[in-house]
Amino acid sequence: MSIKLRELIRNVRACKSAAEERKVIFKECANIRTSFKQKVDSGLRHRNVAKLLYIHMLGYPTHFGQMESLKLIASPKFNEKRIGYLGLMLLLDETQEVLMLVTNCLKNDLKHKNPYIVGLALCSMGNISSADIARDLSNEVIRLFNSGNPYIKKKAALCAIRIIRKVPEMINDFISPAASLLSTKQHCVLVTGIALIIEMLSLKKKVATKFRKLVPNLVRHLKNLLLAGYVSEYDVVGITDPFLQCKIIELLRVLGTGNSKASEQMSDILAQVSINTEPSKNPGNAILYECVQTIMSIEAEDGLRHLAINILGRFLLHRDNNIRYVALNTLCGVIHREPSSIQRHKNHIVDCLKDPDVSIRRRALDLIYALVTKNNVAGLVRELVNYLSVTSGDEEFKRMLTDKIVLVTEKYTPSKLWHLNTLLSLVEIAGDVTRESVSANAVLVIGHNPSLHAYAVHRLYTSMKTQVVPSSTLMRLAIYAIGEYGNHLVSQQSVADANAKRPQESKQPKFTLQTPESVLGTIRHIISRPTCTKKVKAYVLNALIKLSTRFDKSVERQLKDTIKKYTTSMSVELQQRSCEYTKLLEMSDAAIKTKIVGTMPTPERLIKKETKMDGVEEEDPEDEDEDDEDEDDEDEDEEEEEEPVRRRKKPVKKPTKKPKKVPDVKVQPKPQPKPQPNVLFDLDDGAPAQPAAAQPEVDILGGLFGITANGSNGTPAPAPAPAPAPAPAVSQPSAQPQNKSFVIPVYDSQGIKIIFQCKTEASKPGVYRIRAVFTNANPTAVTNFDMKVAVPPWMKKIIKPAQSTTLSPGGQPVYQFLQIMNQSGKASVMKVKLDFVANGSKQSLPPITIDQFQ
Repeated sequence: MSIKLRELIRNVRACKSAAEERKVIFKECANIRTSFKQKVDSGLRHRNVAKLLYIHMLGYPTHFGQMESLKLIASPKFNEKRIGYLGLMLLLDETQEVLMLVTNCLKNDLKHKNPYIVGLALCSMGNISSADIARDLSNEVIRLFNSGNPYIKKKAALCAIRIIRKVPEMINDFISPAASLLSTKQHCVLVTGIALIIEMLSLKKKVATKFRKLVPNLVRHLKNLLLAGYVSEYDVVGITDPFLQCKIIELLRVLGTGNSKASEQMSDILAQVSINTEPSKNPGNAILYECVQTIMSIEAEDGLRHLAINILGRFLLHRDNNIRYVALNTLCGVIHREPSSIQRHKNHIVDCLKDPDVSIRRRALDLIYALVTKNNVAGLVRELVNYLSVTSGDEEFKRMLTDKIVLVTEKYTPSKLWHLNTLLSLVEIAGDVTRESVSANAVLVIGHNPSLHAYAVHRLYTSMKTQVVPSSTLMRLAIYAIGEYGNHLVSQQSVADANAKRPQESKQPKFTLQTPESVLGTIRHIISRPTCTKKVKAYVLNALIKLSTRFDKSVERQLKDTIKKYTTSMSVELQQRSCEYTKLLEMSDAAIKTKIVGTMPTPERLIKKETKMDGVEEEDPEDEDEDDEDEDDEDEDEEEEEEPVRRRKKPVKKPTKKPKKVPDVKVQPKPQPKPQPNVLFDLDDGAPAQPAAAQPEVDILGGLFGITANGSNGTPAPAPAPAPAPAPAVSQPSAQPQNKSFVIPVYDSQGIKIIFQCKTEASKPGVYRIRAVFTNANPTAVTNFDMKVAVPPWMKKIIKPAQSTTLSPGGQPVYQFLQIMNQSGKASVMKVKLDFVANGSKQSLPPITIDQFQ
């Protein structure tokens, strides 16, 4: 016996387990099937279908009730027809062929005298209408636009949105009916009519010219809403119908974009709405936000734009996190159009960095990065560094913050001393949270500016000595500086020079003259700490052997004892260094020893050699200067760092860890550049393997030492006496042909643009050196950006990590360098696969084929 829907719901809620619930549902489904098979209308068919809808919402199969829903639609009774249409929308979808059976019923109901039955038919069409049904019944829907009942007009406009989405070519048929809806005074009809026009403009922008003549009408409606008094029917916390106001402003934005006449017509009303709307309530904030979006989109005057920026500035002071995030997100999108107006609110933007919500902090960081100019870089960077010193936790955000600081200091640095102070402050404050590029950039700044040697070594030595637990990054950078420029620590003149460059606002005490014994004692104290890793100890050994020529003979015995201590170390790396350096100290020839442990030449940025293509030079990307060793894990328990075999396989990986040796020992065996052949389209390997990253260094050093293609030493032998050549073979570079450069567009969609700037050399046929340029034109940042590259078996690839995995908004480029080699004579081809996160959603694009190599 069939039970009522209310009783079924009560029985389901009384179940104590899933099995008991399934038993109740299956029993009732069996009763419903029996009732349907009797083919006798007992007046309970609509009750059974209603119970099936409840069972469907619980997740159980109810396909056997689809035809019963169609039978109820054909019923003349309103209660049965209502359940039938509800079952049609829930149990069926537009892809099922059985839906075609209901077309005639829909047509008849659209002509029904009862407006509620007409509304049921329109609602059903608006939810599940297919393209065929939309074409067949569009004329009936257009006819209902002339109905005198606002309820039917509203439903017809909503149904028309579904029709034009399914059949876009029918947009022209709805232009006049949609425009007629704006002449009514009923708010429900106005809202749906405006929604229909916005949808038509989004699908076909050319129809905007036909709707721009409605701008004065829309302005009049908006002005009436603004000046209207209290209307209880439409009042929402003191604002008259904020939903209609938002819709009107949105339509004005679409119509005013790119049209100066329409923009001029709506400028006054937008200013009035912005001034007179109460911002204390959420509906008022929604209207103000739409006004700001519209003002920044149309061709508005400067005063109106400043008013919009000031509204966003007030949003930054709001207590609601959502409103602050909306303000920051909008400011990120308009920063390049109104930078001067946004600069006035930079203090409020910096305060957002202290918000506990990480999404607000990240938006604020992106906006501050875009705000930095040459005039305010010092103040903003100081604020960011101060915030970095007080923040705790969230290491990912701190790493993002340090990356942004490094980028702006590289781009807008006012002086080398300020640049160095900023980098050292990051190392002192953030420590191991910073990337290796920070310390690498500090090494470059110090090395290329001899006037900063004394100040840098004194500051690093003082920081390492005064900090209770110095970070591994600070210890390595300080010990490197002590080893290279330790003579400045024991020089009175250097102490005076360092104090002269010391910032006035610095809280550290003035630098003092050190003795060799005190410096050596500090180093011994550092390596005795439990937090000292094997990598730091290796740096210490390098520094000690260098100090043997920078300090006087009074500490030579102490240096030798400290180095010799590690000849029995369990770490093979430290043991080998200790033994070699001990033998080096015992050498009798002081000139050779001094030459071997002399100051290391500061490396030049590879970008200056590799990326001058088409007149474009990169702005010092820090990742190109990173030593591959710095990418290894710093875990002191990792045994791979101790393996001598690994170190010997990559002899140029650690140039700072060994004294100079005879190059022939390292270079005589031709380096085996045998990367794993990647089969084309095989993108499952993820990021490029480390061995591939080491190959370009082997090739570069091979060229420096004169290694030829056959593996022999490329240094020309002295010519025989009878045949003196006026131009020996050494002068090959002067005879090299002109290099060739070209650009390959890779991807340009969703606001992300990727191009390959390629360079070839006639002396190296089949070798393409590529700089990939990634830009993001979206108002929001693109994170977790990853580019995978695959080549066929007859080609080889070398790919370096990208500068950053985050593409900042506003078109700030990010670079990645790669090289492909094809010596087979076949066509060069490669595939690129892109993965990134945009607007919170992860996207993985299909592989892109690139075969435009010249």
